[in-house]
Amino acid sequence: MVKKKLDLKDIIKVVEKLRDPKKGCPWDLAQNSKSLAKYTLEEAYEVVEAIENNNSKELKDELGDLLLQVIYHSVIYKERKKFDIYDVIETSIKKMKLRHPHIFLNNNSIKSISEVNDFWEYQKKIDRKKRGQISIIDGISKSLPSVTRATKVHKRVAKEGFDWKSTKETIKKVKEELNELEIEIKKNNRNKIEEELGDLFLSCINLSRKLNLDTETVIRKSNRKFETRFKKMEKSMIKKKLKWNLKNLESQWQKVK
Repeated sequence: MVKKKLDLKDIIKVVEKLRDPKKGCPWDLAQNSKSLAKYTLEEAYEVVEAIENNNSKELKDELGDLLLQVIYHSVIYKERKKFDIYDVIETSIKKMKLRHPHIFLNNNSIKSISEVNDFWEYQKKIDRKKRGQISIIDGISKSLPSVTRATKVHKRVAKEGFDWKSTKETIKKVKEELNELEIEIKKNNRNKIEEELGDLFLSCINLSRKLNLDTETVIRKSNRKFETRFKKMEKSMIKKKLKWNLKNLESQWQKVK
């Protein structure tokens, strides 16, 4: 028996059945785009985790969950007679063709990756102007994770020339911010401590950008590294039946590094 190939219509029917006003699921009927937003974000992060784990089976499952979120939002807005999934697809196709004239319009002036990125930024500027956005940092979503948003802001302003010329200058700025934080800690000024700590974080994010590193990826790798070492330290503490105090913890920590 030949297995039937499924397509978008099949998953749309599933969601529409879940949201049927008479026979649908009470939980699904109670949802809207705002209530689903947190799940959409969670699924996106789980996709990233599967990619970083190089787990194809896990990635297949997580991409399905993320696709379901896209369908959910589209069905909800179709109910409100705003748009459907096919409008979403059409908009995406138009945008990708517009941003890749070297592929779809035989424009030979764009050849390198940097030229592609420059053209994308040019198109985004046009889009922002059409939406009535004045500042060069308008349009960067405030709902993004803080580190991601900070990176986008710094990248945007750097393209306009508001940037340190070298990594060395950026490191100098990080040291300045650290020094200012230490001064406020000595004064025990809580408001200024928070302010200076924020400035230090932003300087470190900017340094990561200057080093061509993705800050979110750097932090995720650092988290995994810490968690792996901590678990090893725990096992060592338990195996040796050591007392749980800072001296023993630090000793075992150094051994598992």
